Amino acid sequence: MYKYGFQNYFEADFAAFYPEVMEGEHWINVYLNFDLSRQTKLPADLHDPSALVVFDRDGEVQDFIVHDEGVDCEYKFTDREKQQVLSYIKEQNLI
Repeated sequence: MYKYGFQNYFEADFAAFYPEVMEGEHWINVYLNFDLSRQTKLPADLHDPSALVVFDRDGEVQDFIVHDEGVDCEYKFTDREKQQVLSYIKEQNLI
């Protein structure tokens, strides 16, 4: 993850996911709480990260959003982290 402006860059390795899927008229929102590997160290300003992945009704990813303590924050996922999240969603047939 990294903060806007490419500050506080680090690569998270996810150890476990805890999903919640919410379907709306136009979107499918996948909320993911997760456990991080022991090797992943969070920066001091990121306390309880989680993910929101937004899909359209055709199953295409529209956005990856990092939440901290349940709300949008200034961090973004790296491409490698997005791939880990998306692989989990596909393996579990969440959408």
